[in-house]
Amino acid sequence: MRHIGFSLPGLHCLLEVTRDSPQARQQDIWSEFRRHNVYFDGPHDDWRSAMAASEGYDAPAILAKALDATRAVVQGRASYERDTVVFTERSYSHPLLAWLLYAASRSDLRLRVVDFGGALGSSYFQHRSAFAHLAELKWCVVEQPHFVNAGRAEFENESLSFCDSLDEAIERVKPDVVLLSGVLQYLEYPHEDLASLLLKGAKFILIDKTTAQFEMADAPFVQHVPAWIYSASYPVWFLNAHEMQASFSKHDYKVVDRFQPAGAFGLVTPPPLQELKRWGIGVTPAPQQHEWPYVGWFLEKLEI
Repeated sequence: MRHIGFSLPGLHCLLEVTRDSPQARQQDIWSEFRRHNVYFDGPHDDWRSAMAASEGYDAPAILAKALDATRAVVQGRASYERDTVVFTERSYSHPLLAWLLYAASRSDLRLRVVDFGGALGSSYFQHRSAFAHLAELKWCVVEQPHFVNAGRAEFENESLSFCDSLDEAIERVKPDVVLLSGVLQYLEYPHEDLASLLLKGAKFILIDKTTAQFEMADAPFVQHVPAWIYSASYPVWFLNAHEMQASFSKHDYKVVDRFQPAGAFGLVTPPPLQELKRWGIGVTPAPQQHEWPYVGWFLEKLEI
């Protein structure tokens, strides 16, 4: 690659001349894209092959980063954290907040939540200021044992608790709402686990940030997280929404609301590759990337 500079009155230009092929340029763009964005490999034949191609959820870096981020929130150095990324300006997940407050309004301003897969209390800490007026707030996070141990040691209080068993959490809190925010797609058997939860008969179930679509069958992928968040990879399902809704109906739950949470689960072709195509420079088909919006549901148990 050569750089040629030249000047004219009132104008200075730098011309970049490269002999790189479009294919080499494409590879450079993809490499840079993957350094800064979540991306996916797949689909894989089954969950086991996706698991074998990834590091898994228990990578030490995940808990370490989650601890640092949650400490920053508790100590007032950050407003909230999501997936270990800290944010300084307050923001709410409005569908989640609206339906939790609705549930509280149906229970004399008392809110009891079991948060399945809730990390170290991400949703609790993000929204707790909006619950300050409630007569009671009980929030129990169900997580992997090493997260539970860390949560109990540093963050448990009279409102927030941690369990490594869904049955134990339900027995302890007797929830009005079971919250599943961005968790179903990371379970090996999401439909079976969802059916098991629905059988427990909670009055309300709030499913948020789920990778489900109506036009595609279930498919396992490997999700890669860039190092600026934490360097890790783990299996993930892209789920079929029709199958999920059939399960709701089968277990006597009414869909009160289906909503689209903020954000997207994945990104498609990086903008520089789109520019190459726009200028007529041929590029090979992109690896399978999906720009799928999240989907969410608020469910109410029918009175039979």
